[in-house]
Amino acid sequence: MRRILAAALGCLLTISAGWSAELGPIGPVAPSLASDLPDLGGPATAMINKFDEMQIGRMEMNELRDQNVILEDAEVTDYLQQLGSRLSSQARADDRTFTYMALREPIINAFATFGGFICINSGLILVTDNEAELASVMAHETGHVVQRHMARAVAAESRMSLASTAALLAAILLGAASGAGGQAIEGAVAMSQGIALQQSINFTRGQEIEADAVGIQLLAGAGFDPREMAVFFESLARVEGLAEGEIPALLQDHPVTSERIATSRARAAQMPRATPQPESVSYAFIKERVRVLVTPPEARPAQYYATLRDHRPLTPAERYGEALLQVQNGEAAAAVRTFSELQARYPQLTMLYSALGQALQASGQTEAALALFERSSRLFPRNVPLTVRYAETLMQAGRPTQAHELLLDLFNNVDPTPPQIRLTALAASAAGDAGDAYYYMAQYDLAGGNLPLANQQLELALASPNLSTIQRARFRAQLEEVRGWLREQQAQHRTASR
Repeated sequence: MRRILAAALGCLLTISAGWSAELGPIGPVAPSLASDLPDLGGPATAMINKFDEMQIGRMEMNELRDQNVILEDAEVTDYLQQLGSRLSSQARADDRTFTYMALREPIINAFATFGGFICINSGLILVTDNEAELASVMAHETGHVVQRHMARAVAAESRMSLASTAALLAAILLGAASGAGGQAIEGAVAMSQGIALQQSINFTRGQEIEADAVGIQLLAGAGFDPREMAVFFESLARVEGLAEGEIPALLQDHPVTSERIATSRARAAQMPRATPQPESVSYAFIKERVRVLVTPPEARPAQYYATLRDHRPLTPAERYGEALLQVQNGEAAAAVRTFSELQARYPQLTMLYSALGQALQASGQTEAALALFERSSRLFPRNVPLTVRYAETLMQAGRPTQAHELLLDLFNNVDPTPPQIRLTALAASAAGDAGDAYYYMAQYDLAGGNLPLANQQLELALASPNLSTIQRARFRAQLEEVRGWLREQQAQHRTASR
């Protein structure tokens, strides 16, 4: 079922991106390169507003989250978001948000969709050899969003309303979730007055070149070698002589032709030369973390590292992956020794502090774990993964009030992820603050695009006992805002049904 889901979502990539304001400057572009990018003005941006786009994207991500397809890991998510922000900041699209996340999918693929959500399959992360290769795919997907490819597809289908757009995506996602085959999914799409899947695939060549063009500029601006995009896609293209089922899905959804590779090389050659930034130390560690998190027990992940040891010493990142497995397998004491050595060697890597703290907790050294987290939080204030792991350890130690305060500070100062919001709600509930628990669950529902459920949670929050004046005012203001959004949606649905 997951493979069907990934294939359906891969098709979304070919028509994906969102609606934003006029494309801003994205770095120096030679006139000959800029001239073949389309004018992004016109009716596409007016068909569906930015809020609707974000709602659709959130609903899509919520569907994936409900099916446990998203890799909900604080360290992996934080790394991808930081790398993605490094790329997307070069677009200078201040009115847009870009959200990067990993999926539990072995298929080598990635996709971008409504609302600036960009998903990278774990299979793609593991097949990359360096950070620049991973960044090149993420830059390409960011290019799809910047160029608003979905908006242009919707503009071509002038009768397509918000309701039919949502129906299109629901048909694909729900059809995939039910195990329906490709013909059934395509039939559902046609019934929802959407764009046929095959048609969406057929018009992608020009858009792929556009996404390459923007992605190359983002790569260069972020300090990566812009030639890496063509190199990585060309290396994957070498397997095109295999049977169709063995061709990476990334190539099926993003057809790689000699013309496209040559164009990418030409664009990269014309970019201003800059000294490439060194690869981050985090890349190799995150790659091993992903390997451990997505490899099922029946695949004997520990044997992977044992086999490597038989041929050569493990790299520091591989030792980290092996130690993560040791914690999972009840060998936390051995993992503590490894994490302690690695943390001393790489004091800048916050994921090593988190791993050591969790290993200490798993080995029964709760006070030592809390002392480490407390010191670490002073070194790296409001670091999201570190704060989340600290809060989880506090809750395991029976200190939910302290965890709630810690997470509340993070929530109020750093854009939260849905898992972080949910943990905040759980901490509030464990601490006996029912009002805040309902309020943060409302925020979780809003992050998933579920306005009616958010409305119910806020009503429960207002009905909770012992609310402070500040809480009551905050809950009421949020409730009025949500009800306003619901009224707007209802008005849109009435208009669309006429």
